[in-house]
Amino acid sequence: MCGAIVLVAGLVSGCALPYPGSPSEQVDAERATAGIYGQAREQFTAMADELHTVIMAIEPTEWRVDQGQYGARPSGCQLGVSAETGYSFSAVRALELPGRDPAQVAAAASEGFAELGVAAEVVERGSGDAREVTVIGESDAARTVVVVRPADGRILVSSETGCLPGSSSEILTTMFGEELYPDDVWRRIPATEGPSSVPQFFFPADGPLSYEEDGTPTQPQPLVTQAPTPAP
Repeated sequence: MCGAIVLVAGLVSGCALPYPGSPSEQVDAERATAGIYGQAREQFTAMADELHTVIMAIEPTEWRVDQGQYGARPSGCQLGVSAETGYSFSAVRALELPGRDPAQVAAAASEGFAELGVAAEVVERGSGDAREVTVIGESDAARTVVVVRPADGRILVSSETGCLPGSSSEILTTMFGEELYPDDVWRRIPATEGPSSVPQFFFPADGPLSYEEDGTPTQPQPLVTQAPTPAP
């Protein structure tokens, strides 16, 4: 399967995704960008795999990409106490499970973290409609937080990486062909994440649409778009 490298607007196999171009045929500056792209893809994929493991442990179904936070967009950040800037990734998934016991959700999330070798902390706050049960797990890949709101049955799961050295604009150029986040990119990114999932980290302008103009997920979700393959 990995011989035919494809990208999906959802997620599909465990194959590594290709760098869109041939670094061996490019100038030194472009090779540096390829290195940054590879590092960024590795960091994003580690975060996405952790997030996926946790949400599937809670409920193996289709989750929404909440707040447009698919997670592959690099954001600028500050490296420690220095003035040097870097980049990070964050992702959010949501699901409604009305009537589900929040203790069961917390236990399932903790099992997902345990599968990753991550010790989880469960915290309960508030009462009545304001009650929240939170499960927090931190690894080298990301800090992942599960928030369960019993009042409406909503489950929100978010992951965030640490800050890495590098230029977010260079990564964006490689991913989207533009230095800035494209205005229409929300239509290219996956709108949902289901059981058969691997991260997508390349978003060509002519790729399949994942959202309609009104912001609702395209149904059915487009499955495959061919990615450029590196030259021999």
